[in-house]
Amino acid sequence: MLDHKTRGSEKLMAAWNARRLTDESVGEIAAALDESPATLDSAHVVGGEDATGLQVAMSYSGDDIPICGNDLRFWLFWHRKYGGVPKPPRIFIKGIPYPELLTVHLSFGDVGPGPVEQPEQAGFGG
Repeated sequence: MLDHKTRGSEKLMAAWNARRLTDESVGEIAAALDESPATLDSAHVVGGEDATGLQVAMSYSGDDIPICGNDLRFWLFWHRKYGGVPKPPRIFIKGIPYPELLTVHLSFGDVGPGPVEQPEQAGFGG
């Protein structure tokens, strides 16, 4: 009979393995970016040689704006598969009441507190 409770050592090992990005986990992010209609504005790897996280800024315009939900869905499923606590996405909207440009900042893995990119740095002008 299987024990439905995860043992403490299994939880510890899962946390240990989730502390860094793997080729597989980054490959999935790259494939999702290739399939996305978004423009990748920036990507920042955190943690040096043993990377622990990745931050991306993506922008959507025109008819692609409603599709950003697909990328948010992928981001949530990625964390579910590889672990870590997802940092809430940052969303910047240019154009009210009808958005003409939407920028989304996503963090994969452990990026720490780190510097936060300001909206004017994300192509909104100042």
